Amino acid sequence: MQTNSARSSPSTSYDTIIVGQGLAGTTLAWCLMEGGQRVLVIDSDEPVTTSKIAGGLITPITGQRLALSWRVDEMLAAARAFYARVERRTGHKVFHERTATRLFASDIEREIWARRRDKPEFRVHLAAEQPTPLLPPDIGDASGGGFDMATAQLDVARYLATSRTHFDYRACALDWTRDVSLAGDCVTVAGHKAARVFSCEGYAATRNPYFSWVPFKGAKGDILTVRFDAGFPEKCLHRGIWIVPAGGDNLFRVGATYDWANLDGVATQPARAWIEAKLKAFIRVPYTVIDHQAAVRPVIRESKALIGLHPQHPRLGFFNGLGSKGSLHAPWFAAALAGHVLQGTPLPADCDVAGAWQRTYAAP
Repeated sequence: MQTNSARSSPSTSYDTIIVGQGLAGTTLAWCLMEGGQRVLVIDSDEPVTTSKIAGGLITPITGQRLALSWRVDEMLAAARAFYARVERRTGHKVFHERTATRLFASDIEREIWARRRDKPEFRVHLAAEQPTPLLPPDIGDASGGGFDMATAQLDVARYLATSRTHFDYRACALDWTRDVSLAGDCVTVAGHKAARVFSCEGYAATRNPYFSWVPFKGAKGDILTVRFDAGFPEKCLHRGIWIVPAGGDNLFRVGATYDWANLDGVATQPARAWIEAKLKAFIRVPYTVIDHQAAVRPVIRESKALIGLHPQHPRLGFFNGLGSKGSLHAPWFAAALAGHVLQGTPLPADCDVAGAWQRTYAAP
């Protein structure tokens, strides 16, 4: 077991213990610490997780239907303010405002955009300039049309690593049956006592016996890291797949697949071939694949994150299901959950994990 703080010991009492240091756990830890909580973060410290390999792309207009992301204005405001506070606290830049080029992959997408492009709620998210062509011909094929929008990108790996140095942290593979006790007036987790504990474990929560009823529907995503052989614009691109900057030196992340059947976290050759076929369909710059990774997204079947307290164990909380929108949604959900715990602020009914419990166990 490792630690990043010499201040704590197994006998230390905390206000909150968070199990899982992905996007959900990290962001909740910051929000609770901002509220004056003493927080311990416990994580299995696996080298490859959904959060660690995430592209971190934040897009207001999204999906094949070119829809506005859910509560996009609230979410963007919360994300920008939150990541700015983290940057001031840590002294590290993790959040980047960017332009993203969305290229149409079909006639259907062009038709949908023709109906939406002049609506004020969409126009506000477009980039001030719409270059023609959207991509230089030596970079890629933009002949099918598209648009530039104002987006952002979270350097997720750096955000997680930087945050960890500011947490009281333990690297520990936790067994909820053996290592966690919810009896009495406190919780005990791997020998540490606290007023409450939160499961923020991503897809690993499917093995948590206290939350076996949560309607998970995992989706494995394969992601490539590539180095383009020539200068490539430092921007985000999307046409069936996304391409996002990955730290300079012409490095970019490219992805991702959605495999709903094989939830093993194993990177596969067919998935790589699919991503590369999509990439070569519109990008003309030669590249080299540097890495190929895969992890399982913690998607909730209702397509929204779930937060809140266990209906039968009020000292046990839950934050999970961010899926592919984690960088955008995590600050808003974490703030809502922290407000619920610290001030008793009601949770949105469609996001409260207690609702999933009721739908599972309610009498017919």
